[in-house]
Amino acid sequence: MNEMDETLQIFFQETEDLLKAAEEALLRLEGDPKTGPHVEELFRSIHTLKSGSAMVGFTTTSEYAHALENLLERVRGGTLPISKPLVSYLLEDVDFLRQMVENGAEGRPEAEPGVIKNKKAQVNRFLGMDAIPGAEPEEERPRPAQEPKPPAAAPVAAPGPEKTREPEPLRAEPEKDDSRFFEITLRFKNDLFLSGQDPILLLLALSEMAELVDVAPDLSRLPRYDELDPFSMYLSWRIVAKTQATLEEIGDIFLFVKDDNPIEIEEVSRRFKDGVDVEVGEQPIGEVLVSRGAVSREDLGGALREQKKIGQILVESGKVEEAVLDEVVSQQNESRVTYRKTSLRVDVEKIEHLMNLAEEIGIGLSRTRNVLERMEMALDHELSIELENLHKVNREFQERVAQVRMFPLEGTFRRFQRIARDTAFEQGKRIRVLLSGVDTELDKEVIEHITDPLKHLVRNCVDHGIEPPAERESAGKNPEGVIGFRAFQKGGMILVQIRDDGRGVDYDKVLRRALEKGVLKQGETVGPENVLDILCTPGFSTAQEVTALSGRGVGMDVVRTEVEKLGGAMALTTEKGKGSTFTLSLPLTFALTEVLHVLAHGRSFLVPLWGVAGTEEYNPGRVRFFGGTGRVALFRDEYVPLVSLGSLFGLDAEGGGQGTVLVFIDTARQRFGLLVDEVQDPHQVVVKSLETNFRGVPGISGATLMGDGSISLVIDLFSVEEMFFRPVGGRHNA
Repeated sequence: MNEMDETLQIFFQETEDLLKAAEEALLRLEGDPKTGPHVEELFRSIHTLKSGSAMVGFTTTSEYAHALENLLERVRGGTLPISKPLVSYLLEDVDFLRQMVENGAEGRPEAEPGVIKNKKAQVNRFLGMDAIPGAEPEEERPRPAQEPKPPAAAPVAAPGPEKTREPEPLRAEPEKDDSRFFEITLRFKNDLFLSGQDPILLLLALSEMAELVDVAPDLSRLPRYDELDPFSMYLSWRIVAKTQATLEEIGDIFLFVKDDNPIEIEEVSRRFKDGVDVEVGEQPIGEVLVSRGAVSREDLGGALREQKKIGQILVESGKVEEAVLDEVVSQQNESRVTYRKTSLRVDVEKIEHLMNLAEEIGIGLSRTRNVLERMEMALDHELSIELENLHKVNREFQERVAQVRMFPLEGTFRRFQRIARDTAFEQGKRIRVLLSGVDTELDKEVIEHITDPLKHLVRNCVDHGIEPPAERESAGKNPEGVIGFRAFQKGGMILVQIRDDGRGVDYDKVLRRALEKGVLKQGETVGPENVLDILCTPGFSTAQEVTALSGRGVGMDVVRTEVEKLGGAMALTTEKGKGSTFTLSLPLTFALTEVLHVLAHGRSFLVPLWGVAGTEEYNPGRVRFFGGTGRVALFRDEYVPLVSLGSLFGLDAEGGGQGTVLVFIDTARQRFGLLVDEVQDPHQVVVKSLETNFRGVPGISGATLMGDGSISLVIDLFSVEEMFFRPVGGRHNA
């Protein structure tokens, strides 16, 4: 990777962080609309993005970020009040900046000229500069290239005294209505003269066809006097011309040079009002001077470096003591240096590679011990201790690598806060978002997998759950609804909850729809134990009509399917008129999995420890049979269904299985027992996908290498639940 490629990669990574910080600052600002740290964080993010974009050549992005910076400067100064429309607009701008960067990364134009002009015009309206055109609907339509029609007055040839009054309106009106403004950028190659062309003659030809409103030469390529080559072309021009000619007619002037030279001609009539370029008002004076050729870019940079900084102005105005300012600046510099020294961006693939190496080391250590034992060598006490120490160090190394993959959920929750806010805004609803447990960490890969499912849930809570303000008030509720996000760790799982204080689930309505859809049969009911199963049935929806967000019967089934693919589970608690809470149980990490090693018919299996509720010896007296082959076992004063692990995978026909131990499973929605031959020690393993190298196997989530070099299959508890339990009411019951 060359230096520029590396710079771009750093820019793209930092841009995402900056835009995320800006979005989070705006969401906080909406709940606390006053100048302060949130505004400062927002301003810093946009300012840094502006500078970074310019550095890597994303000039359009940089210019638009600069326009937003001007707007935010007024917010910082208190001259532009913070309002919901302003926050909404700035959130859209964050999305627009993100899209521009993505376009540039893919080699496309950052934004179409018309789009960027409209966006800049919107900025100006917030700045109070309504005179700047560019976003009015009628101005979006292209003007027809046709000859102006004379006014419906008396014809020019009409005789009599009126003849003397006709010329003035006939001359004045076409000039006012039909003159167009074109911005022409003339850049010529150094060898222009060798083609026999003279730029002065081109300019003269243009002046005969149009009024040259503004001519700005670009002298940036002009070398020192002693390096001048009289046969080389160094000058370029930026010209604004006013004319009744068409774009094609202007282009014909440069017919013989435009193929070999970068000539740009653009109609800019919308920028001009009464002959004045109103877009100049939105540009910093330095940029205007550079574009006119009055100063060089280097001159402007020098002037900007001499500008007073905010801290200096505050000191001179007596608002803060210089010693306090110096201390803060020193702390900032120290913090930035320390952050750069202690922070490192690492590609996920490198982390995965380290994890694989750690696993190989662990397997190698176990095999070394096994080889020594098979050689009937009595392990020296000191050697045994050293092997155990190496195992311990390797386990800690694996855990440390796994921690590198962990990220706090704050950024994810902030994104969902934005989704909830935008969805409510579109539907005319009012919501307040509460966040809890934002510091809870989850594996980066798990976060990426749950993002889309959680989006569905968030939109579902706002769309189906939260009522319109009038409906809430009539029910005695606060017109502002509440959406809450909470995360916490429980055992080896992370629980993510999304709740609302809206309508709750209407069991009667769900029952009617379930009967209509054939999900339930007459006589069956809907209650807390099966409502989620019904809602997650593919194609099921309680919405009466299809909208952009609901009514198609897709969403909830996708959510649960995706969560279960991760080895997680979803639960729902709801109360009519009070609201609903969705709880997602997710694995802490994909990198390492705590498992219980069991044997069945001589085969090695691993059961995820998060689902193991207990183990005990098989006691026929505590087992009850039903239906010929069905059986249940008593576990903690409750009978739970029992299945042989060997029969589950078709191993009973091989014989040899004794079925002497029960492993009781609790998936948070179902309890059952697995009958196995032997239970061995728990392990911490890296699970490898079977689909990558073989194919998917029902009931198996992956495999791993054991210390003796054998392969052990990892049980997919949710898949086993699907295979074993009979579906009733849209899902499974014992």
